[in-house]
Amino acid sequence: MATLASTYNTRRYPARELTWDAPVQVHEAEAPQRVAAQETPAAVPRRRFRFPSVSLRPLLFAAVSGLHRAIQWSLLTSIGVSLAMFGLQFPHSPQWDRLWLVLQLREFVDPVLASLAALTRSTWPDPDSISYLPLGLAVGGWLVKRASRAVFLPLVNALRPPEPEGKKVRRSAVFVEDDAGNFAVDSEESRELLLKRYREIDGVLKATKRKRCAFLSIDVAGSTRMKESEEELPVSITFRAYMNMLEEIFLQHNAWKEAWTPDGVMVCFQRLDQAVAAAQTVLHRLRTFNRTENLLKTRISVRCGVNEGRIPIFEDTKLEKLAHQVIDLTGHMQKYANPNTLWLSDEVWKQLKEKSGFMPTDQNVDGYKVFQWSPSLALPEQPSLALGKKEKQGNSDPTWY
Repeated sequence: MATLASTYNTRRYPARELTWDAPVQVHEAEAPQRVAAQETPAAVPRRRFRFPSVSLRPLLFAAVSGLHRAIQWSLLTSIGVSLAMFGLQFPHSPQWDRLWLVLQLREFVDPVLASLAALTRSTWPDPDSISYLPLGLAVGGWLVKRASRAVFLPLVNALRPPEPEGKKVRRSAVFVEDDAGNFAVDSEESRELLLKRYREIDGVLKATKRKRCAFLSIDVAGSTRMKESEEELPVSITFRAYMNMLEEIFLQHNAWKEAWTPDGVMVCFQRLDQAVAAAQTVLHRLRTFNRTENLLKTRISVRCGVNEGRIPIFEDTKLEKLAHQVIDLTGHMQKYANPNTLWLSDEVWKQLKEKSGFMPTDQNVDGYKVFQWSPSLALPEQPSLALGKKEKQGNSDPTWY
């Protein structure tokens, strides 16, 4: 037992290493010390009283914003009163002077204006002339109002309390992303918020102001086959000259917007007659172009389509990014048109002021009957076919229409 006791006394187990719930046996030699330690009370830390932390930011924001509003409304009222007093000097109905509001203004404002007029060595009210003192006070009040706004607004924005985190989370927690990268709503509240936003956006889009425009689509027929047996330089020169001719014609007819492709163009005009006249001019001048500036072995033939309608378009709208049924029908008219002709629907034809040269066809595009115009249908309007110095015999056939 002595051996065991001495062994027990040499091994001390800290309290943090004791993990069992059984009572700890204390050796007789340690008992008095342990009892004395238990009888001595441990020092209890004294807690200091602390006032609850209160942020002064909301109070300062309320005070500054309230002062700002009071100053703004006071200045606005003084400006209105000054303008009213200035206007009452001009000839007006005598009944106005008997109104309760006018009587109150005269009673309280006239003494103030008289005092200010005395400082400026003038008279208020002046029966002989118009006094510009109230107008000057109105202008001064407006300047002070602008100055106070410039001073108070940065301060109000700096003191504005931050938005609670709960509201931020509620507003941003509309979509959740899963492991596959797909987005979905995360709650019924988010779904209702999305539906509300959708209704608002849908209403705004439907209320967007639409503008009535005419569109012209022009494309070179068989351009790929034309370039197959040609050298690169003649192709570049010819098509560059062709595009320059189109740009000049569009400028003459006040084109609003243009969207170019390698061999075609979509043009927006603000009037239907401008679009039709531009297409007819292109078809007229194309014959001369083929005789004088076309360096290719084959003539350039184009197809033209015109359509009109109301469309949501603005000054900063890029035509190549605009998708609408009116533009689609314009492209379809051009796509199915015969070479060197202009196609448009019967509804557009009815709106034309000048219908000469248009002939009905048996064609139907997107459910619309088609009217066709070509230079061959308006030969009396054509210039003479006399060959010039730059004309090429290969492209001077007058029957190419």
